[in-house]
Amino acid sequence: METNNKSSVISLLLLLLLVVVGVFWLKPNWDEVSALNTTLEARQNEKATLDSDLQNLQAAQQTLNQGTEVSQQMVLDAIPEKFQQDQLIIQITDIAKKYSINMSSISFSIPLNSTDPIKKATINVSMTGSEGDLLLFLKGLENNLRKLVVKNITVQFGSSGDPNQVNFNISMETYFQGGL
Repeated sequence: METNNKSSVISLLLLLLLVVVGVFWLKPNWDEVSALNTTLEARQNEKATLDSDLQNLQAAQQTLNQGTEVSQQMVLDAIPEKFQQDQLIIQITDIAKKYSINMSSISFSIPLNSTDPIKKATINVSMTGSEGDLLLFLKGLENNLRKLVVKNITVQFGSSGDPNQVNFNISMETYFQGGL
């Protein structure tokens, strides 16, 4: 019986030793799994927050896109992507004809070394008409789709012929986004 007791005690000690070794061996892995689970939960919460923010931004973008198609076109009309010199000449000439003004010359000055995203060009126009026509012409420029900012007006009263006719030179700026 003594051998039976000895073998039972030895078996019990071996079993206890295996449990202790197993606990010390598995404990670091168990801690690592716990830390990874905590990190996973934090990342899942962060993902849920980011998903919610993304949905809000997408809804805001959709609302913005629906409400601003007209605004986007107005901006492109006011400040086009290219200089579009031909269209600009046509616009200014049409405004002058509409208000009975005789245009004698038009010139452009475009700085080519500008690094600004919005570039500007200076336009000088020489015209003849009455004072009232000049005011109507300026209103026409103001109502034009293309942004034209009058910087300077020089008025010279006619010395001969019709006293109602006035010579005037207008210096204005227009803007464009890219190249010529």
